[in-house]
Amino acid sequence: MKKNIVATMGMALILAGNQAAAVDVKITEELTSITAKHKGSSIVIKRIQSPDTKLNSALTATTKECPPYCIQPMNIGEVKTLGELEVLKFIKDMKDNSGSLLIDARTREWHKQGTIPSAINLPFTMLKKDGKYIDKILTLLGGNQFDNKWSFRHAQKLLIFSNGAWDEQATLAIRNLIDMGYPEDKILYYRGGMQMWNLVGLTVK
Repeated sequence: MKKNIVATMGMALILAGNQAAAVDVKITEELTSITAKHKGSSIVIKRIQSPDTKLNSALTATTKECPPYCIQPMNIGEVKTLGELEVLKFIKDMKDNSGSLLIDARTREWHKQGTIPSAINLPFTMLKKDGKYIDKILTLLGGNQFDNKWSFRHAQKLLIFSNGAWDEQATLAIRNLIDMGYPEDKILYYRGGMQMWNLVGLTVK
């Protein structure tokens, strides 16, 4: 009988310990996760539950040489700047809206280290007026060319990001698009980028 009591108490302590160790990390009080499309599959975006998770070294260093790692402005023209909750809403809405794109403007090397689910990699280096593929890219983004002039009446809504407030890759992509006539009201900017996305523990692919 004593053995059964001890065993039961031991099991209760183990369960209590597991419950104490469990971390219920939500996105907001009401929101636990969202589902996004990533490379043809569905993926759940939520916050990491492990308290031991750390940022990778590329995103933790505070001493970054400027240039190129200069602090970026909060506002770029009339482009609206978003935070994490607005980015999540954009991703959620994007599932049912073919007229929106989440763009990772970083170079391939950065992109391979992890990106926001549902993002496509369109490096800022490809978004130049004299770029080799710029006509094809602008067409894919919804632009139409007539007599060497571009119309963006049916252009897609773009949400552009890079590594964070110290990274100019998204800023350059946005400014290049604006210079080519892309409407500022069809561009959104996630200034926090991968650093803030990782810092708040959201899913990375």
